[in-house]
Amino acid sequence: MSARFRCPAGRSYNVRATELEREQHHAQVLCNVLLLDHSMQPFTVSKCDLGQVLLDAVFKHLELTERDYFGLHLAEDSSDTLRWLDPSKPIRKQLKRGSPHNLSFRVKFFVTDPSKLQEEYTRYQYFLQIKQDILTGRLPCPHNTAALLASYAVQCKYSHSGSIHR
Repeated sequence: MSARFRCPAGRSYNVRATELEREQHHAQVLCNVLLLDHSMQPFTVSKCDLGQVLLDAVFKHLELTERDYFGLHLAEDSSDTLRWLDPSKPIRKQLKRGSPHNLSFRVKFFVTDPSKLQEEYTRYQYFLQIKQDILTGRLPCPHNTAALLASYAVQCKYSHSGSIHR
């Protein structure tokens, strides 16, 4: 039931419209997503939206076209297991109460041959994920292989810019 009250100077005040606006404000949730380049990007979505809405917002922000390999990891302090945001379930059912929520953008499915990836930017995201996993010890790597990978990374970083002095 909508009630209108007369305010001074002939203006009216719609109680239900104000209540709806307040409900919509509370239905929004802030999600901070840690990207693979270690930058934090905030996204605001409705609690009622499916997880796919947040995933699509992240993909759009990154301008990523090959989307099947990536996902959002839910950051939970209480568990060591990886829990992923399910694109087919509402966000409110997957995130704990409170805001903001912290999630990590990660590679969810690794391909056996990265050269089969079509986009250079997708390969770059893979590189960032593997580099992060090696540096944190999540992916074991012998010292000689780590040195070789580091030399490749330096070569890629500086080969196009010509900023290494010979």
